[in-house]
Amino acid sequence: MLRRGGRPAELITYTPEFIDLVWPAETGMPRQAIHDRALHAHRMLTAAVAALEQPHSEAIGIMLCLWPGTLGLTLDQRRERAARLFGIQSDTFRRSAHEGHLVLNLSLEIYQRVRDRHDRRRTLPTADHGGTP
Repeated sequence: MLRRGGRPAELITYTPEFIDLVWPAETGMPRQAIHDRALHAHRMLTAAVAALEQPHSEAIGIMLCLWPGTLGLTLDQRRERAARLFGIQSDTFRRSAHEGHLVLNLSLEIYQRVRDRHDRRRTLPTADHGGTP
């Protein structure tokens, strides 16, 4: 996702597996088109990015082309911009202690949001458990 970005069109085109992971087409539910699910996945992604502390939020937003003016930049150009936020060179930023750590923090934030969404859906009453159809 870092190479192409996290906007809805890029998610559909280059990382549909991310959409399936964070906003799956659920059995027994009305079928949602991948376009609708991509919009939901993008909203979840941007909310997860926003939940990170600064400058981490700004840096990962740049890396994922979420902010205006970043979509046309190459991955190297985005790394340079993100590295400047930390006062380091882009080669240093690319190491796991920086870029890898940002991606890990974002992954955990997304995981928490997916898990919370799943838990809320499981606890909703259904026709089989005393709810109304």
